[in-house]
Amino acid sequence: MQPLQIVSIIISIKCSGKFLLVQRSENDDIFPGKWQNLGGKIELGETVEEAVKREIKEEIGIEIKKHPLFLQSYSWKKDNNSSVRLGLIFLIDLKGKTKDYQIKLDNELENFGWFSLKKIDKMNGKDMLIGRDSSTGTFGQLLQVKKLRF
Repeated sequence: MQPLQIVSIIISIKCSGKFLLVQRSENDDIFPGKWQNLGGKIELGETVEEAVKREIKEEIGIEIKKHPLFLQSYSWKKDNNSSVRLGLIFLIDLKGKTKDYQIKLDNELENFGWFSLKKIDKMNGKDMLIGRDSSTGTFGQLLQVKKLRF
């Protein structure tokens, strides 16, 4: 068995009862045009908490001071020749209203929006999200937050 080689973080951001989703660029090699939570890889020498804060800053331009809440982990492989990947899902619950946060997307993303879980469920049915039928896909990740009764 190959050792874990890639660790990814996935970040659900909630504010005023809505979740922030970002849309990948149509030119992206992986999941073009799909809506998702924020995320990325942990860099060498970086703590998980530092990676969460860095990814939020890089992807949407918001500086987070609070510690993320860990929700779930999972592992997968793209194919038999690829490295094992470990995914860590976190929640950041922002205070205030969504309009209080100035979102500045990085160049890998095309759009963003604040959505209720009901609206996201409808997007999932139209296959607009990553991992439509997966418990670790975008909607499955958000269902982990619902279990916490936020």
